[in-house]
Amino acid sequence: MLLLALLACSGGGGEDALAPDPACRELRWGGPTETAGTSLVLVLNDTMRRDRTGIYGGAASTPAFDTFAAENLWFANAFTQSPWTKPAVATLFTGLFPSQHGVASDPHVRSPGAERGEAAILEADVLAPGFVTLAERLRAAGYRTAAFVSNPWMERRFGFAQGFDVYDDSFARWDTPGETVTRAGLAWLEGVEPGQPFFLYLHTMDSHHPYPELVLEELLESRELAEDPDLPDRARRMIASLVRIEGGRSAVQAGVPVSRTILDMAYDKGMERFDRVLAELLAALEASPAAAHAAWIVTSDHGEALFAHGYGSHGRGLYDDEVAIPLAARLPGVEANALPISCLVGLIDLVPTLCTYLGLACEEPGFGVSLLDAGSEPAPRYLVTEGVGKHPKHRALRNRRYKLVWEPDGRPDGQRPENPYSLYDVVADPGEERDLLAEEPRSRQATRAFAALAPLLPGAVPGFDAPAKSTAPLDEDARQRLRELGYLEDGER
Repeated sequence: MLLLALLACSGGGGEDALAPDPACRELRWGGPTETAGTSLVLVLNDTMRRDRTGIYGGAASTPAFDTFAAENLWFANAFTQSPWTKPAVATLFTGLFPSQHGVASDPHVRSPGAERGEAAILEADVLAPGFVTLAERLRAAGYRTAAFVSNPWMERRFGFAQGFDVYDDSFARWDTPGETVTRAGLAWLEGVEPGQPFFLYLHTMDSHHPYPELVLEELLESRELAEDPDLPDRARRMIASLVRIEGGRSAVQAGVPVSRTILDMAYDKGMERFDRVLAELLAALEASPAAAHAAWIVTSDHGEALFAHGYGSHGRGLYDDEVAIPLAARLPGVEANALPISCLVGLIDLVPTLCTYLGLACEEPGFGVSLLDAGSEPAPRYLVTEGVGKHPKHRALRNRRYKLVWEPDGRPDGQRPENPYSLYDVVADPGEERDLLAEEPRSRQATRAFAALAPLLPGAVPGFDAPAKSTAPLDEDARQRLRELGYLEDGER
């Protein structure tokens, strides 16, 4: 509740509430002479919804993340540029928007011969080799680079290995525990020579389904456990398939009502599973001669809908359930004026921020902004999210108070309202339950906000001359692993 109060106070009113977010001036830093050449550990836990995390007011018990955030740099307003893994991580690695790097479409791409009756081939976008990634920038600067990844979308066939000396995707299966990934990364770290700068990327899947089993006794003690009469049949079937009770039983077999409550509880168990992995990792990094003085970043690629808006999973919508992410960092030499840090931050900003911090000459095109003062003042901006799986035209534009969403191909719950726009006051309505444009009569506040933001949305992402687009075929093994993760099914990821 304290966080919500702080954000409400920063929301502003009047004309300021419609203005773009100014350049972030909440961090103090002595300049690259102090931090150039610092090693970097970047931990990304897949599908980690911000508002379920303890320090952000969520129900999950996440003491390791909470302590790390509270003692270092804790960002209150961090967002992904896409609600599913491939485009989100491509943005993280390149500093480009999904519509610019092109790693954004749903993987159902037919071969040219399919229309002539030939067999269809499932293919998926690849991060083209013409892009310059963070790992390539760091390797060119003399860093040793390694990645250990467990999401099948992160396999090297999709282009994410660019710039890594070691890229281990042998863990890319749905049931890989996070500690398997992090311990492999720590083992690699033991071979880094003293004084050698390094970049270590760790991608875990602990809060992505399949979720840990729930304890029946704890469920029966929950006062919130009850039938959910408004839950659609499709949602009921999906929740029943995702939630398991101790011993591998389904909720029905255990006599537990199928509801959003048990889905939330199972999801939180996954968050807590990652937090235990994180606690072990941070302790090991602190004890490591190579990593004790490195920069550490912990974040996620996207969140999870959990049927808060009529649909489950992720990759379909632009609600904050899917696009608001936790972000905390330890950047030696950088301090915050106060916590939490309230300026808008996107995954797209990490490349330019790290380039500034590490003293890299990043001259290739990039469209995020550095959060550190490097002698030039970035222009105020609205933050953009796009990259929806089957609807790449969909886009959201926001400042700290208002969020305008454009969904010309229909809402993620399957509804197709006449007005493709929706508008939310995310300070007064953080759950995005009130579309201000759907209220009659429409308020003066909503009319002014729509008039200010709607003309900006079509051109919010600059044009970009991208390298030639390429795809990679999905063999049956890859297709099966993606099905197990909930991909290649109904457009939900």
